[in-house]
Amino acid sequence: MSRRIRIVIPSQTVQSVRSWVRSRFLFIGVLLLLPVAAHAQSSPFDSGFTNLQTLFTGTIAKAASLIAIVIGGYGFAHGEPGAKKALAGVAAGTGIAVMAANVLSWLWGA
Repeated sequence: MSRRIRIVIPSQTVQSVRSWVRSRFLFIGVLLLLPVAAHAQSSPFDSGFTNLQTLFTGTIAKAASLIAIVIGGYGFAHGEPGAKKALAGVAAGTGIAVMAANVLSWLWGA
């Protein structure tokens, strides 16, 4: 003697459950795809920082180095005390300023 139990679920309940499941799948899909889209874009500051890096390791660094070399050479030519030490500092500073990006990658491997 087996009896069958019939469970009747109203169609409105079925539709509300389906809409709930669809909305959750949509939400989960957006959560999974959003990081991929965000990772594909670069930071808005990257181009600005790159321009500043180019500026300070390019034009400004070379002009400041030229001025420092001229002033250091003038001091060396007129026999000022400590001129050799100053010229050595100018040479090191010029090299670091002009080649700053290479120095940083050499030091920290960036």
